Amino acid sequence: MKRTFLILISILIVCGGLFAQNKRLDTTSFIVLGEGLAAGMGNFSLSQATQEYSFPAQMARQMGTLVVQPLIQPPGIGNAPGFTQLPIRIPGILQTTVRTQNQAQFSLYVTNLSVPGMRLADAISRRPQPPLIHRNDELQTSINFILGFPALVVEVDGKKAPLWNQIEYAQNMFPTLALVELGYYEVLEAAVKGDATLLPDPAVFRTNYAKVVAALRGQFADVVVTTIPDPLSTAYFSNVSEAAQLLRTLPYIIAGLWDVKFEDYITIPGLNEMGPQILDRNIKPLSSGSVLRQTAASAISARVKALNAVISDIAKQNGAVLCDLNALFNKVDAQGVTVGGRTLTSGYLGGFYQLNGYYPGITGQALIANEILAALNKQFGNSLTSVNAASLLASDPAANSIPVAQGPDITTEELNQGLTINGSPISGETAARLRLLSQSSSDSPKTDK
Repeated sequence: MKRTFLILISILIVCGGLFAQNKRLDTTSFIVLGEGLAAGMGNFSLSQATQEYSFPAQMARQMGTLVVQPLIQPPGIGNAPGFTQLPIRIPGILQTTVRTQNQAQFSLYVTNLSVPGMRLADAISRRPQPPLIHRNDELQTSINFILGFPALVVEVDGKKAPLWNQIEYAQNMFPTLALVELGYYEVLEAAVKGDATLLPDPAVFRTNYAKVVAALRGQFADVVVTTIPDPLSTAYFSNVSEAAQLLRTLPYIIAGLWDVKFEDYITIPGLNEMGPQILDRNIKPLSSGSVLRQTAASAISARVKALNAVISDIAKQNGAVLCDLNALFNKVDAQGVTVGGRTLTSGYLGGFYQLNGYYPGITGQALIANEILAALNKQFGNSLTSVNAASLLASDPAANSIPVAQGPDITTEELNQGLTINGSPISGETAARLRLLSQSSSDSPKTDK
């Protein structure tokens, strides 16, 4: 009897192991929780023009399944962090219903639930609420149009439809495969503001992230989670050497004319201010947000590393598939990525990122899709084919950017001709500082992002 029992236990263990190894990937109901990256954010707003090329949409086509997106009529809704925030005016120019929908994907519900500006805590706490448009709350307005439409404006048999937060919405779609891309907005916001105090606490982040993954796994969905890209590896931030190359000048000139150290980073708005000032020979103080100090940059990168360790732990604990987007972004930053004979880089206008500098163009979105598809193939033994990223190059504005200004570098001698600082001729002290920096520039650190 004892021997028979042991044999049965052995059979169950072997069969259980084989079942786990041969578990098929079920893509019947593909649900996405995320922020601007998974939503398919465009240059400075969310609109149909880029949503249809979001990495979840490109994944769905390769998996032979459907992802229903809350398509927004151009010029879109929302703002890009780090740039001038436009007032909330809906409907905007050329918009009618604001929300539109591909007739081939008509549905009252959406399955890509990603909302630009969505933080992890928001995914489990913020839900649509009337009125439809909140003039002083951009995130709430976006939540209403993505998660609360048409529930906020339509009644069925005299009853209001339920208003779900992001995780509740996902659960009510009964996903068989769920993708979680959350956490990027929080670190991006801290980076563009140069304020490390805005970074999420790892312990609180762990609690909230575990709630999201456990809720999805509790419905027997297969879950894919993505690590958080480090904003410092994106095109939004250039070290002083990179900034000088973009501005066709020399690193010591940037360090000498503005309050910048060689270890600091210049943001895209900072580049956009420096360029005209150099051309006009009229140097002024840079606006807030133009420079990210090295101390804040180090704190942000360290916190990203800690948060990604949390995500990795929770993935292991819950049997979720982990896709390392941070490693992908770092690879693009370190060596670029070759697509169709072209090398796309992380530099400003280098081809991988859009004009905002931190959300990839449609070719970059395809590469993200391929990373996740590869992770699914590895986990489930599938043979999902990759997106043909090279076929997207010709129609990708980001990939067709011109990366570097043309012409020779501007030297100190050329710059000094008619140069003014705050409206006054250059002082002997500043000129001496430039000469000193020029002499020591060969020893200045050439930091990588």
